[in-house]
Amino acid sequence: MTTTAAAAPTATTDADRAEAGRQAIATCPETFEELRGEGDQQLVEYAAKDDAKVLAALNTIGELSPEQLPYLGKFLAEQLVEDAIEAESVKQLGAYRATRQARTATDPLAYEETDPKHPGYLDRVLGAAA
Repeated sequence: MTTTAAAAPTATTDADRAEAGRQAIATCPETFEELRGEGDQQLVEYAAKDDAKVLAALNTIGELSPEQLPYLGKFLAEQLVEDAIEAESVKQLGAYRATRQARTATDPLAYEETDPKHPGYLDRVLGAAA
């Protein structure tokens, strides 16, 4: 008598894929094994509520080997945390750049006169060359 392994259920819609990802996070015993930072578990729980974030994390993870498949919840949780940290970094960098740009636009002496980023630097260099 031979036995065949049942095919893994496939999620056909994005909502099904996201729900399967949330289920993998909930059922994987190693999900928070390496995520021990303050607020990591709450961050994963919050991010997992958003289908778009779960789908983006699943797409980033890509295909898993049969040996890795039981750890999908762990990989997904780690990817959600990584994506959240990256999004926050991009947000902070944008705010920093906007503040810096506003400061240099209103304060032309934000850079020293010998600094190539100073608004009058190019005029002085070209004027000296003429």
